[in-house]
Amino acid sequence: MILLIGKPNTGKSTAINTLIHLLGKDNCAGFYTKEILQNKERVGFRTYTLSDRDFIFAHIDLPKTYAVENFGVDIDSFEKIALNELKKDKKYLIIDEIASMQLYSKAFEDLITELSNSNKKVIASICEIDNDFTASLKERFKDDLYIINEENRDEMPYLLAERVNQDDEEYLSKLELSKKYAKEAERFAFEKDKVILRSTHDVRTITKDNKGYHCTCDYYQRNGTCSHIMSLLRMKKEI
Repeated sequence: MILLIGKPNTGKSTAINTLIHLLGKDNCAGFYTKEILQNKERVGFRTYTLSDRDFIFAHIDLPKTYAVENFGVDIDSFEKIALNELKKDKKYLIIDEIASMQLYSKAFEDLITELSNSNKKVIASICEIDNDFTASLKERFKDDLYIINEENRDEMPYLLAERVNQDDEEYLSKLELSKKYAKEAERFAFEKDKVILRSTHDVRTITKDNKGYHCTCDYYQRNGTCSHIMSLLRMKKEI
């Protein structure tokens, strides 16, 4: 279990979303949460699963049976949708995040405990302010606790991808190759709905849809990600 911690607005969720594409969205199950803004004011949070379901997790207008600050929290929807997502048989599990709102669910806490004792590859962001449960997780996985800040947030997804795949030499070689490609902008031709990349071995075509990025290379066909997609992410270019 790899844990990511950081102060608000340091880029945890952005790093997690980049990481999902580095790993290949189809290889991942999990969820992430975004603010709901109204007139530039935060009025709630919406949770999105990697199988394209979403729900309002917390909102100022929800009942306050469970509440954080002035937000009511919808634990029923969280357990029915987000927890079921984490039970899918995928190579990686992504959790954004483990914090007070989510921990109103005892079932979620129990599932995190179960996953922490398994051989699953789990990457989770975790709250900065501790309760007993989060403090114990941080202590247990202190060697895999990453602190994100403004200085390292751009590189953080690649550090996490490297760590979670530390035993996969072929994947690590693709991650390293992406650094080279990202520095060679002349390799890339950006078109309306695709990117053409002249790689070392052939010409590749990269596209994107709601299931993530896709590439015509053989490694992508086997693994759901590749150095070509990784290099595009490094360049912070959108299709």
